[in-house]
Amino acid sequence: MELPKLFQVIGASGAIFLTSFGTFAQIENPPSVKGRWGVSAGLTMDRYKTDVSVYRGNKTMGLLPMLTYTHGKNQFELGPQFSLLKSGHMDIHRYFGVNLNYKRYFNGFGNRFVPYLYSGIGFSTTSSNTVQDNGSGVITSRYPYNYKQVGVNLSIGYGLEWQIGKGFYIGSSVSFNPGIYSVRKSDFMSDIDWINKSSGTFGRLDFNVNMQLGYRFGK
Repeated sequence: MELPKLFQVIGASGAIFLTSFGTFAQIENPPSVKGRWGVSAGLTMDRYKTDVSVYRGNKTMGLLPMLTYTHGKNQFELGPQFSLLKSGHMDIHRYFGVNLNYKRYFNGFGNRFVPYLYSGIGFSTTSSNTVQDNGSGVITSRYPYNYKQVGVNLSIGYGLEWQIGKGFYIGSSVSFNPGIYSVRKSDFMSDIDWINKSSGTFGRLDFNVNMQLGYRFGK
């Protein structure tokens, strides 16, 4: 099994596993958190880091370092996103994203396992310079064209956190992930049928898997 697919399976399984435990961990009138900053580092899987006009695009892993603020039963998160493409593709793809997330801990923080509703919005840009002229002819690698992609995607779903202790937690979530992106293409070199050779605006409906390790400062 390829590594990205393995992480996808692990993430989905982890969310389901934690959720099953969380359903048995409810208490009445649970406490809330009164204003705590924190940090988290996460991994996310989606299809928006490469050309979305290609229907056969695979899910790609991304790194999500976030600054968090927890107040009451709410947590707000803001941070950049970086692509973890295979090393051979890092030279031809340039990706950068910014994500804003919101979590609602509807049962508070009184248990070891804490469920939450998850929503988020991500803005990103991707460019590739696959097609190049080295002076003696045109060379290419994975993609037979250059492109630039700019867009936004939304997330809404469900997750669960495991409160490890002393401010640390591990979380996992699964969410629906619709997105809309503008793609501009140039320098085509192939007649492959499944490649969409048109520039334009493309909408996609996907789902993503998110895993994170976080820490909340204070008591």
